[in-house]
Amino acid sequence: MLAFIAVFAKMAFDLHAGMRTHQSDLGQIDQAIWNTSRGRLLEFTKENGQSVRFTDHVEPIFALISPLFWLWDDVRALLLLQVVLVALGAWPLFELARRKLGSRLALALAAAYLLNAQLQSAVLTEFHAIPLAVPLILWAFWAVEEKRWGQFALAALLVAAVKEEAALLAAGLGLWAAWRAWRAGREQKLGTADQRGVAVGAILLTAALIWFYVATFVIVPAYAAEAYGVEQSTYFNRYGALGDSPLDIVRSMLTRPGLVWQIATEPARLRYVFILLAGFGFLSLLGLDVLALALPVLLANLLSAFPAQYYGEFHYSAPLTPYFAVAATYGMARLLAAGRRWRRGQRSIQRYLPTLLAIWLLAWAGASYVRLGRGPLGGRYDPATITAHHRLLERFTAQIPQDAAVSATAAIHPHISHRRFAYKFPAGLEADPPAQWALIDVTGNTDMAPGDLRETVMAMLAGDWGVEDGADGYLLLRRGSPNKAIPDAFYDFVRARGEAPTERPLTFLGLDVIDWPAWRQTRVLTRWLVGENFAPETVRPWLELRAPNGELLYTFDDMAPPALIWHPPNRWRPGDVISIETMGLFLPAVWGAAVGVVHGPNPFEPASRLPIDLVMTESPWLVSSDNTLALVGAYRRIDERLRPLKLAPDNDPALRRTRATFLAPNGQALSIDIWTPNKPVAAGRRFDVYLRWSDALPEKYALFVHLRDGEQLISQSDGPPRVFIQTENAQPIRDWRQLSVPNDSPAGKRLSLVFGLYDYESGARLPWVDASGQIQGDEFPLGAIVVAPPPIPDQACALAPQTCD
Repeated sequence: MLAFIAVFAKMAFDLHAGMRTHQSDLGQIDQAIWNTSRGRLLEFTKENGQSVRFTDHVEPIFALISPLFWLWDDVRALLLLQVVLVALGAWPLFELARRKLGSRLALALAAAYLLNAQLQSAVLTEFHAIPLAVPLILWAFWAVEEKRWGQFALAALLVAAVKEEAALLAAGLGLWAAWRAWRAGREQKLGTADQRGVAVGAILLTAALIWFYVATFVIVPAYAAEAYGVEQSTYFNRYGALGDSPLDIVRSMLTRPGLVWQIATEPARLRYVFILLAGFGFLSLLGLDVLALALPVLLANLLSAFPAQYYGEFHYSAPLTPYFAVAATYGMARLLAAGRRWRRGQRSIQRYLPTLLAIWLLAWAGASYVRLGRGPLGGRYDPATITAHHRLLERFTAQIPQDAAVSATAAIHPHISHRRFAYKFPAGLEADPPAQWALIDVTGNTDMAPGDLRETVMAMLAGDWGVEDGADGYLLLRRGSPNKAIPDAFYDFVRARGEAPTERPLTFLGLDVIDWPAWRQTRVLTRWLVGENFAPETVRPWLELRAPNGELLYTFDDMAPPALIWHPPNRWRPGDVISIETMGLFLPAVWGAAVGVVHGPNPFEPASRLPIDLVMTESPWLVSSDNTLALVGAYRRIDERLRPLKLAPDNDPALRRTRATFLAPNGQALSIDIWTPNKPVAAGRRFDVYLRWSDALPEKYALFVHLRDGEQLISQSDGPPRVFIQTENAQPIRDWRQLSVPNDSPAGKRLSLVFGLYDYESGARLPWVDASGQIQGDEFPLGAIVVAPPPIPDQACALAPQTCD
């Protein structure tokens, strides 16, 4: 428990310090709890006015934990509380398991609980109410086993106070208490304590169901009507084909079982159930009576049209974990009891079965952690990086008076939310009461386009707002401040003083990649040295991101980075080193970066770009045929991580190599080495075809690679050779094609892949010859591409389709 707290509290604090918490949800929840601690029940700022949490959820437990801010007036108190309470859940689980299984298995079960990826994800997903139910549920199960009915009642009532749907879990716990007490009374004559247990369980079952109805169908609709114009929880809209109201959803579940089964058995949802079971070695299947108590929340997640609920990396699965743990406890107890009843080899079974179960449980828990764990050595370990820029934030927040109304950009909001009025920028500028201060980080998550953000700031400065401070992309504004000038230090996120300028107008210095593997989001940073001959009216840096086949993915003109919006070339001076970082981009699995310097009106025309030897001091990987673009980096995503790409495919085990020989019009043989996939390719996925040769192609000839289904052409890549950029003059000549298997291709289907050379003016093709020199045809067969079943989308793909490629 202490190790869990130490590791995950630090990770949660780092996520906050690294600006990976936001107004939704940490900022708004923190503000509601802080306001409660000051006597304003669950009040928080919603857009341009004040609201209460009841518009979305009923979470009385927030009022109970609000005095925490009397002890530590810091948002991190909530993050720490969440981690500590989830860790403490291991204690009642251990005590329950020790009573039923003995200390050895109890320790293994507690370890499996703390290794559980769903719990780890919950404490790293900002802050929410539902993870607070985890230790309370386990406390309630322990209290029932110990017949501590007073403690059970308190634990169950606190579960019901966590959130409206948690009341259904509390009702299930009441049913469990009544049933266990009744069963104990049948096995041993029903005594006063057991009668009390039945009564306590029945009362809590009834009270929890009533509270669920009041919270869900009375309180939330009353407040939602004013906030959203609809008299029901907006979260019922998450159930897609089943309906968007409680009545429609229940009706669909009762009258359309086929649809419910179709949804529940989608591969991603089946994987979700598998992961929940695997964390406790599938031993929970021996305690289905316990799992049945969690059915309302399990079905709510499993049938939701919102993928975050059934992928397990948010907070939604947290309340399910204690049920799977307790189900495994009772399941193992039943297995041990069956082993004791099995007469043959009884001694050896009784001696070794607990040890074997502990090994089995820990093996599955450990394997699940290695695959999905969020801590060190876990498969989904995603720590935050805290930079000097992040540490600078405190300088600005310290200048804002505690009682001032503030508007802040999304990632800054949780850092200023301990106040009555905390708006998410640009909200609050015209609110009542209006924001008096604004704190903006133009380099971080703003939920605004960079150009729109700058226009808003300029309009503020043209009005009654002024600048109090600014540095490294942070800007602190105050209504009524007389200073209208943005400090020079504000531009430090773009500009630094470098070495002595050269005669080149603009020199490329280097490229870095900032990648977020969990969401496959990439920022590309380029650095440039401004030279003596720099002419800001005509000269500017140029970046192209391309797929291997030359497909253009991004340029500076597509979505201008904040650096070019706030500090355009007309502000650059000789000797400046300019750092230009793109916005977060969703790029394909393989991509490359090419740079150049534009000095004309059309950056896509070679005549408008400078020769590459006037741009770079070091030799790039590849130079375009027109000598105006340089390939300075190429990357492939492998196991979620972005890694530098090697352009040589020779030793790639996923490829097979073939050599084709063609006859040129002058009778000369042209041999080309070709690498194609040697494994099935999933429907909807791209695959690579590499080519390499030494002799130049005949004049006016280009290459084609076609994928066919019988005689039907379904994918093709034609044109001159290119590896991200056109490279006909390179030696050896390389070419990289990418083709796609259609989405509707059935698994197991064999598609034919062919290759050849053609005259792009007449369409005539060159013949290919076999080893004896005999002409065999005008397209070379590269074998079959076998279609694999489509992969199950991962969480990033399910939530952000642009990440799927």
